[in-house]
Amino acid sequence: MMLRRFWFPLDGHLGIGVTAETLEEATTLAEAAKRESWPNARPLGTPMQDVDIRNLDQKHVVPNIGPVAVRGVWYPRNNI
Repeated sequence: MMLRRFWFPLDGHLGIGVTAETLEEATTLAEAAKRESWPNARPLGTPMQDVDIRNLDQKHVVPNIGPVAVRGVWYPRNNI
């Protein structure tokens, strides 16, 4: 299966970026990242699938993303 990029909006924060094979897998990874970074944040918003990173925040998100071509959370990049 192919990897896809997902962007989960997060009210009060920029959001969470994930690369995964399925929406279910991406949601699991995004929920874990939310608990780690913003445990008291509101629920994740409706994800954008196959997100083009050029359409994300150019001043903060894009300069601070991790690798988007491998499985995992690339924003926030807490694991790098």
